[in-house]
Amino acid sequence: MKKTLLFFCVVLLLTNYNGYAQRKCGIVQVKNALIAKDANWQNKIEAQRSSLQSMADNYLQQKASGAAKTTAASPIPVIFHIVVTADQLTQMGGYTGVQTRCDSQIAVLNCDFNRENSDSTIIPSGWKPLYASVGIRFGLAHTQPNGWSTPGYEVIIISNSDNGFMPGSDGYYSDVKHTAKGGIDAWDVTKYLNVWCFNFADGGNLGLTLAKSMASGATANEEGISLTWLALGKQTIAGDLKFPSGGKFIRGRTLTHEMGHFFEIWHTWGDDFGKCAWNGGVDDGIADTPPEADHKYGIPTDTIPGGTIYDDCILNGTAPMQPIGVASLDFMNYTDDVAMAMFTTQQAAAMAAHVAPSGESYSLTQNPGLLNWPANAGVAPVGMDNGLNIFPNPSDGIFNITFNDITDELKNINVVDVVGQQVQSIIPVHAQKDYSIDLSGMSKGIYFVRCNFASGSITRKILLQ
Repeated sequence: MKKTLLFFCVVLLLTNYNGYAQRKCGIVQVKNALIAKDANWQNKIEAQRSSLQSMADNYLQQKASGAAKTTAASPIPVIFHIVVTADQLTQMGGYTGVQTRCDSQIAVLNCDFNRENSDSTIIPSGWKPLYASVGIRFGLAHTQPNGWSTPGYEVIIISNSDNGFMPGSDGYYSDVKHTAKGGIDAWDVTKYLNVWCFNFADGGNLGLTLAKSMASGATANEEGISLTWLALGKQTIAGDLKFPSGGKFIRGRTLTHEMGHFFEIWHTWGDDFGKCAWNGGVDDGIADTPPEADHKYGIPTDTIPGGTIYDDCILNGTAPMQPIGVASLDFMNYTDDVAMAMFTTQQAAAMAAHVAPSGESYSLTQNPGLLNWPANAGVAPVGMDNGLNIFPNPSDGIFNITFNDITDELKNINVVDVVGQQVQSIIPVHAQKDYSIDLSGMSKGIYFVRCNFASGSITRKILLQ
């Protein structure tokens, strides 16, 4: 019996950590689901792909003439909706680990989308002229739609017996996007970029995106990105196995890849089932990514001087279609995180067009205030303030918070320093009235404890000495 139990545990561990032997994205799954609902989506999707090059060309022309902005007006506010079991939250490092993952993920996105990734040194010389900055930046949202503060994420704990969420008939895991179905409702999709992190119960997919062009085939409040909880963020501690496949996807590139889909670009091989231009293939609609038969996995070994590798879309045994090889190092391929390093010039232009004033995602760049911690996150109801006690104060680092005779729903507890930087966040347990907070690892000085309730907030000062 013990041997059987041990075997089961080992299998479960391998399933959780090494079940993602290769990268897989669910964008084709979403498109097929839309087509299954309405056959007209086949033409809509192909029309979108066919429009990418003209969008890129128009944007680059406007940029050259000074008519297009070279960067977004402000970083896009990102909110992470994390729906996990208590065990999964522990494996992520608790709330401190979640914060670290979210912070590192935003840093990865900003580097990858702005030609600031230090691993660009792996880009071969023939590809260097195509290495481009998209000009889109991201930041954690710190103001909720109701005006309260947020660390940039919210966490819902589901039962440990729950295996996560299935894709459902729609193909894009819509249940996780609704509180009434055990998930978390989207925040205003015109102002926030919503990312849901959870367990894909059907396995396989690392991520999946419902872009704006597809939202009309679903519902607008389901628009955004879905990400396996294991792939959120960048590994910050060597040997941390709480990432898929124990090392293949530890640099946060899963969300970089999905963010490319959010801004409407395709996989570099075009999802055309291994075809080439002369046998019915359609590729990705972008001119400066050479025709590619199919995705590339792992860490390909470059065989072309100054380039990458050839594949089946060479022509007549030579390589006029792939002068510098295929885009195996592109963020929109299926290689491991360490083998990805770039977007091309025209991929970048096609994405940047979506945040230009006439673009579908322009509104996401127009809300810089959401990136700031609110100065006053609501006003507490009269009398509620008297029910909150914090002691001891001053404190040596560990203090307690009690809520006496407060019946209002407690949403979260945030601790920030004097410059507004969050140092700790607590998602409350239902009906719990007492909490202990440990800041013993923080510098001495003044901090602020902000308790956000359904109808307002209370902020108290705490002195560490």
